[in-house]
Formats: sequence, structure tokens, C-alpha cells
Amino acid sequence: MSGRRLRKFGVVAGAAAVLTVATSSVAWANWSKSPFSLVQGTTSQQWVDEEYNEFHFTGCDQAGTSNSVDVALWQQIDWGSDVKHDTSTLTNCFKGSGYTSTATESNLPYDSYYLEITKLGSGCGACTGAADKVSVDTTLAD
Repeated sequence: MSGRRLRKFGVVAGAAAVLTVATSSVAWANWSKSPFSLVQGTTSQQWVDEEYNEFHFTGCDQAGTSNSVDVALWQQIDWGSDVKHDTSTLTNCFKGSGYTSTATESNLPYDSYYLEITKLGSGCGACTGAADKVSVDTTLAD
């Protein structure tokens, strides 16, 4: 490859990398997933936020145990151990497909976060389930 073509390639590749980073970080704020697996140890996609996180589980169903799911909010730490902020026990979403369980966490530092399913029912490790939809809202004023 000639020097001129190599420089052009470098500029195009660099611009593509910057565009990828710029567009992917925007997608990291509010998100939703349908359906979402309720299996112990399952984690959600990450998002970037500060101050306030609200997550919603809608239309939960579970086989083999009582109808509850414990969900932990984790702060992702790049050069160390991730930090668990809170664990919420959600039950309302198990009342039917239109029902939603909501949990919130505030006063958080700016960072990346994710959810983890930590327990189903009374602790059945082999139990499985699903939520029709899980979403994260990082906007306090709604």
C-alpha cells in the first residue's frame, strides 16, 4: 500500500472509530429488552449514568418457585472489583402480563451500571423465568 493510500486508510479508520464510540455511548443511557431472561446470574447490558436509575420489569413469569426475583444494581469498575449498590426484590410483575415492578436508586456516581438476577423465589438456583420487558430509565423528571 502506498504512503498516500495508507494515510487515507488511517484517516477513514480513525473517523470510523470515533463515530462508533460517539454513537455507542449515546445508546448506553435508557434502554429496554423484550423478553428478558430471569435466570440466576443473568446480567443486563450496561449503561452510563449518574445520580438516578429506575428499572422496570413487566410481565414476569417463573417456573418452579414462588413468584419473586431479586435484582442487584452493580457499578462496573474498570480496574477493580465491581460495586454492588442495592438489591431489590420484585414481585408485582408476577401478577400478569400488564403488571410492572419498579425499583430506583439515586445519588450514584457517574459510571457504567448493569443489573444482575441474584435470586429467584426463595433461592432456587435451577429455576427459570422471563420478563416480557425490562427497561432502564435514567431520567428523574418523568
